[in-house]
Amino acid sequence: MNFDTINCDTALIGCGYWGTNIAKVLTKIKKNKIIIYDENQANSIILKKRFLNKFIIAKKITNILDSKKVKNIILATPPNKNYKLLSLCIKYKKNIFIEKPGLKSYSDLIKIKKLKHDKILMFGYIYLFNNNIKFLKKYITSKSNGKILYIRFERQNLGPIRNDVSVAYDLSSHDLSIFLYLFKSLPKLNKNSSYSILKKNISDISNLSFKFKNFNIDINNSWLNPDKIRRITIITDKKMLLFNEMESVNKIKIYNKYARYPKISEFDNKFFNKKAKIYLGKNYSPKISENDSLLDEIKYFFKCAKRNTKPVTDIDFATKILKILNKVS
Repeated sequence: MNFDTINCDTALIGCGYWGTNIAKVLTKIKKNKIIIYDENQANSIILKKRFLNKFIIAKKITNILDSKKVKNIILATPPNKNYKLLSLCIKYKKNIFIEKPGLKSYSDLIKIKKLKHDKILMFGYIYLFNNNIKFLKKYITSKSNGKILYIRFERQNLGPIRNDVSVAYDLSSHDLSIFLYLFKSLPKLNKNSSYSILKKNISDISNLSFKFKNFNIDINNSWLNPDKIRRITIITDKKMLLFNEMESVNKIKIYNKYARYPKISEFDNKFFNKKAKIYLGKNYSPKISENDSLLDEIKYFFKCAKRNTKPVTDIDFATKILKILNKVS
């Protein structure tokens, strides 16, 4: 099929779970039809039916690459397939959005960096477009919130279980991207412990410990957990902050819990009983407007493509994260 006869400038490669999420966003952004391709054509057919024929199915990836009208390609494909796909998209001079962490191998990413590419290459780190994470950026830079003592990232669920990469490689990339966004550099890895339960050499549970300046960071990931947990805890010498993504409202809570140990004379008689209590102090939830992070992220990609401006999550950003992931996978 010759797509140059069709008024469309964007193609989505990969029509699985995350590709479907991106497709849904594309239907909100793009007025014209979008080309989709998946090695398993059944996935493409399902996606087309799901969104009432908003998409056009490409039977061969070369149909997309050869088209002069297709300027933008979004890759929602497994990391172990991305080196070849990314190389092709660069060769055909396309603007590229590729889902995190992009590639399975750090050495492959270095090879990609050496390729000449004067178009946009953006890696999909969705949390940088989350309004709650933007609030955290302001929070940690405010002296009134105290000096950071410890940060903990927790990301657990029952699946989705990957066959090509470990849980640390898949999930901690989110937390490392958040840290890199907050502090503009990454911490030093101190300890890496993991457990391979379902398959040999692919860990299902991971515990990573880091040091950054004068405080410690832990990243705990699991896809063998009955509850879905997505939390960030920031402890300072004045306050504690908890970002619980699974809360429907007030996802961020700020506590004065143990900001100081109160004198026993400050408690009234009701505090003392058989059940031990913890001094909570005053706490509050800041007002933060919820946003569709994926929608804002894809909009940002098209904005960068239109203006040919370097995205925040460019290949240098992705390289810093992949360098650490290469040590823990």
